[in-house]
Amino acid sequence: MLFTPIYIAMTFIKTWRIRSFRARLLEFLSGNTSVAFCKVPENAAETPTLSSKLCTNPKNAYLCDLLDYTNATRICSMKPTQLIEINDWVTCANGLPLGSSDQSPITDLDVDVLFECEMEPHDNTGQDIITLESMGQPVAWKAGSHLAIIVKTNIEHLSVIGFNFIGGEFVIDHNLPVVRIQTVQLSGEPNKASDTSMRSLRSDIQHSLKQPANEFQWPVHAALLRKLSKVVDIKSDAKNTIQMNGSSGDLVLEVPPPRKTVTLADVSVNTGKSLSGEEIDNPEDSKKAVELATKPEELQPEEKEVVVENVTVEIQHNITPKKSSLKLDLKKGTSQLSTSLLNISSQIKSVTTHKRIVSTTGPKRPQSQIDCYPVKEETARSSSSQSTPKSVKSSRPLVNTKSPNVLIYSDSVVARDNLEASLRKILDCDRYTLYVVSRETLEAGAWRGRAAMVAVAGCVGRAAPLLLAHLLAGGRLLALCSDLLHTVLPYYKTAEVRENEIVQFTYDKWKSVKMKHHIFCYQASPAKNSSLQKATDSKPSKYTGHPGHELDIQVLASEETWRTPSLLQSTDLTNGGIAIFSQIHLEADPSDYLGDEGMKSNDARLGIIHKILGDILGLHVKEPKEMTQIEYTRGFFLGNHVHKLQLVEACPSVGGARVQTLGELQVQWCLTGEEPLQPPGPAFLPVYVYECPEHFSTVEYFDNLTSTYMGRLVVYSDVMSSTMHATSGPLAHGAGSVARRQAAGRGRGGNTWISPLGQAAISLQVWMKVSPCLPLVQHAAALAAVRAIRSQPAYEHLDIRIKWPNDIYFGRDVKIGGTITTANCIGEQVYVNIGTGVNISNSAPTVCLNDIITEHNKQHGTTLPLISIEKFLARYCSQLERIIDYMSSDGGIDAFFEQYYQYWLHTGESIRIKSEATSTPVDGTIKGLDEAGWLVVTTAGGEVTVAPDGNTFDMMSGLVAPRV
Repeated sequence: MLFTPIYIAMTFIKTWRIRSFRARLLEFLSGNTSVAFCKVPENAAETPTLSSKLCTNPKNAYLCDLLDYTNATRICSMKPTQLIEINDWVTCANGLPLGSSDQSPITDLDVDVLFECEMEPHDNTGQDIITLESMGQPVAWKAGSHLAIIVKTNIEHLSVIGFNFIGGEFVIDHNLPVVRIQTVQLSGEPNKASDTSMRSLRSDIQHSLKQPANEFQWPVHAALLRKLSKVVDIKSDAKNTIQMNGSSGDLVLEVPPPRKTVTLADVSVNTGKSLSGEEIDNPEDSKKAVELATKPEELQPEEKEVVVENVTVEIQHNITPKKSSLKLDLKKGTSQLSTSLLNISSQIKSVTTHKRIVSTTGPKRPQSQIDCYPVKEETARSSSSQSTPKSVKSSRPLVNTKSPNVLIYSDSVVARDNLEASLRKILDCDRYTLYVVSRETLEAGAWRGRAAMVAVAGCVGRAAPLLLAHLLAGGRLLALCSDLLHTVLPYYKTAEVRENEIVQFTYDKWKSVKMKHHIFCYQASPAKNSSLQKATDSKPSKYTGHPGHELDIQVLASEETWRTPSLLQSTDLTNGGIAIFSQIHLEADPSDYLGDEGMKSNDARLGIIHKILGDILGLHVKEPKEMTQIEYTRGFFLGNHVHKLQLVEACPSVGGARVQTLGELQVQWCLTGEEPLQPPGPAFLPVYVYECPEHFSTVEYFDNLTSTYMGRLVVYSDVMSSTMHATSGPLAHGAGSVARRQAAGRGRGGNTWISPLGQAAISLQVWMKVSPCLPLVQHAAALAAVRAIRSQPAYEHLDIRIKWPNDIYFGRDVKIGGTITTANCIGEQVYVNIGTGVNISNSAPTVCLNDIITEHNKQHGTTLPLISIEKFLARYCSQLERIIDYMSSDGGIDAFFEQYYQYWLHTGESIRIKSEATSTPVDGTIKGLDEAGWLVVTTAGGEVTVAPDGNTFDMMSGLVAPRV
């Protein structure tokens, strides 16, 4: 019986993956695009080109999106659509070429797909054979070094085909391995092979296919296929002989590519993959068209377009810009696909704010794409006619709408961890969210437009063009011992290998600092080149190799023996982007390899990074005295004494200590005289049952708390990893956790949540039975946070609103808080863990409630008192209990929606819906929420429902689009 649920689960997972894969294909195929799946055989003499050589325009193809790239598989999209003229192909009628049926069970055939197969059958050992007719309707074929077959199919079957292709070896009739699958556009009609010179060959092939399996001889059959294909070629009077993948003696079709205007969206790598749910959006800035032209003056100035002449993309180890047509070289293999030069000025509007002093205005807010799943058509809950007026776009100067991100990437785990630790010591982490990202995430590009800085160490691979575009759009880069240097400054390629060499260098006030050098010591090439002037310590240089941009290059420091540049600064004089390149391992503590002698060098290292980040890159940095490790603090159990003991005594005692595991956190309940087993840390929290905290007023909190259960038992700590950790295991209905600061706060979708001093951070457990109101709990939490403020007399005029599904906003522009919910089942009970954070008295990283109150008092002559964290938390708990209680009563859900609509931002909003099946957005109007809390949008084609979870949203951009 066990196998049945396992099989069902595996089937469900596979179906879900295919559906996700289908969504990616729909995105890839939108517009003038082709998709290719390629297998790279082991020890192959030649790796497949980007597009099939059977197409008439393969040399005009350039990479658009790269979904996967390994030594064995390539999955990518390319522009423009690849074309195949099939007049010199043979029709697939009457079973040719493999004996497949003329009839296919597949309907709605709207996608033309090219299959290229090896001509040598696979030694099949249990491998599933996939027949042609099961994939679609065979149309035409051609035989040479490979067997090529055109099949008409639909997107559903193409999704299954592609999923199976990348999952293992893909074998069709007669055990032929498929090495390429590519969508194409057809022209012409295949040859019916009806001439006298062809009939006998066609008859021989059909006779061969009718032979019994034990008598069928594939080599003979393959020879007949090649011969007939050659005759058709000659009879069709082909002007060129097309070389198949892997052949060596045929002529290559040379078709001059047509002149084409390419937008930036065509050129950039844009997979649409989100880094996270809410804190890192998947932004699509206003796209500036980039035209491939030789006459810049043809563009009108008012169009504000960037002209790029002769864009070149070459993927290989050392890049030399060439003034030629756009092309892509994939023949070097994965190991050498380390850099890519993309000479464009991209649409990225990176967050490049922050002088070292606190700024009152933030970066321009990028437009973001709202990702969701259009799922079902239902009636929406009508919004209340008594709703307060919609919040309108404010003309006030904006502060940061969300905290900017700093991305960290390295191909080495040790370097990554060292780099993250160094940045956390120096950057003001109350203003930035630090994300360690994977290679896939960096290459996907979902971070574009939301990164105050990207810090990399080591090889960046295929992310190099994105990082270059980030720089050229005004972004900030920190590259430590990285091959990114070759992409930004291609002529820094003369290198010596000095493994584990310790060098001395001087920078600013730090003299003769000893640190480990990069294994490669790069200097500017001595070769003369008009686009590069060699920089020295005292003389900056210029690099003009990126069209439309001039880079100012300055050597900040050189090692003292060989004068190899240790620190380089590259500044884009066009848009102000700055990159710092270090050939010294600045991320590593010299004490690790110099011992006690390295302590002085480590102080210098931190000082150098501090100066680079603060003075050169313009980010907010800590004062030197603040650059200390996080000190976790003990916890305190607050609440009714009897109820506290009931919970504590239910925890089993082991060796005299009551230790309870709550997810990632171990909590030790310490009674009078009991000592903690270990000091507080990210995974251990000693909680004192009979003591009170110094920095949290229990009197003010409980005096304002009117609930019966919610928030009546609370674990408080000045500094803990996350309040969600402390409530991730079953405690009691209404039990909660409060932190003055969180070291590892978490937002929706796994996002890091900044928790600075002055932010109210709480997590609560809500125990419920399965009911219709269960999906609405996350919305109830958002409503409770708003009502904790606006339900008070005289505070109702503060423009605090709900942005669906879980954000708290001031007006329409500034996020001041948010919620996250998770759920677990224990028997028939569901305990929901609700985390909420709201800025109360911290002016950074965005704005806070007390700043809003102060400004309101100035503008309206009022004297509203400021709100303390304790008072807000108490009112939030009280409101949440009231809302959940009446939601569970008869008619309570209707009452909840009526109140919810009073405070949300979106009633009657005009937005655009981009479904999975269409590439053009459709206009719609937000109507409300359905019973599950999903967004209901009215369009000309009817009502569609949009799911909140697992997607990114920016309702202010006016676009709803499916995530892949």
